[in-house]
Amino acid sequence: MNSDTSTQGTDLDLTQFACRFLKDQGAILESGNEVTNVLLPKDLSQALDVEEYISMAKDLENVKSFEGSALYPIEFQSPLLDKIISMAGSKPPFLQTALKFNYIKTQGFANLIKEQFEFLKSKIVVTGTGEIKTRYILLTSRFLAQSDEQKEGLLDFSINMDTGALAPGMLSMLYNAEKEYQTKAIQGYTKEEIIQIHELISHYGPDAVEDALSNFVKSMNRRFKRDSLSLDDYYHALEKEMKESLSRTGISDKLIQERNAKIAMLPEELSAKKKDLLNKYSIKVSFTPVAALAVTTSCVKVFITLTSGRQKKKLSMIYNPVTKQMDPMVCQSCGMSTFSLGLCKNLSLNCTTCLGQGCTCCQ
Repeated sequence: MNSDTSTQGTDLDLTQFACRFLKDQGAILESGNEVTNVLLPKDLSQALDVEEYISMAKDLENVKSFEGSALYPIEFQSPLLDKIISMAGSKPPFLQTALKFNYIKTQGFANLIKEQFEFLKSKIVVTGTGEIKTRYILLTSRFLAQSDEQKEGLLDFSINMDTGALAPGMLSMLYNAEKEYQTKAIQGYTKEEIIQIHELISHYGPDAVEDALSNFVKSMNRRFKRDSLSLDDYYHALEKEMKESLSRTGISDKLIQERNAKIAMLPEELSAKKKDLLNKYSIKVSFTPVAALAVTTSCVKVFITLTSGRQKKKLSMIYNPVTKQMDPMVCQSCGMSTFSLGLCKNLSLNCTTCLGQGCTCCQ
């Protein structure tokens, strides 16, 4: 038999993929030598726009004896495979793992906090520690920046689900931890937690994507400036031409009035054109989750007292055994993770930017 083994292997993988997907969706499969017979649940057959009982084959040309009427090829660009791939990719892959550590830091947190954090006009004292369990979501998201052009890419986020703080560097250091992946009784997130994740990504996303889009932003700004200058030149030349036309002899008073009225409207028209131009080159960024890893791990909760003048505030921080660093704290005004913060007059925890602008909690 003269066959291309690489092609044959690819076809076989496609068929296996289709069969695994359909079986996972509740279909009943019966494999034969040339075709695979499939009995589909009604909702699945409707979603795929096929009959409830179908047959699939990886190569229709080699099917010699088939008596049914609904035979579908499973090959690249075949309609049924495209629909299966679309449905399979509609939900991001979701994994759960628990981390195990032979040793977790138990002391030295005061020095670690002083190395990482800056507390404005405040003094910190560690008052106690305790080992707890906490949850992180390690999320890979696709970003799409749309303007006159568009740019897309991938971003990784590591977020403490219990505090809402980012965990910088956690994903890259996760390979050092012993992991126990859960394959049974996988628990997803509640609707409220999913909303929280979307809000956190929307919150942290713009800053995280800033470096990746720096050249894109410069390009849009450059083009906006170029087109804006062109508009200025055009309308200045138009205004000059219209004013010069008024000095011509034989022009009626009515025409002069109409021309002056049009000249008076030019600034407003130019402003509207520039507004349209700004909308054209404004950048809108959206984020779509493409893969998620839910992590449960032991960590150390560090209790602190923050003193500002005569006022004191009791708080807690999280030591992350994966990064071997303290997780940042969250500003109560803007909700951003930060290592530089302080207390407002009413003892709300704020980043230095919000302290300078005024605590929104107090307002």
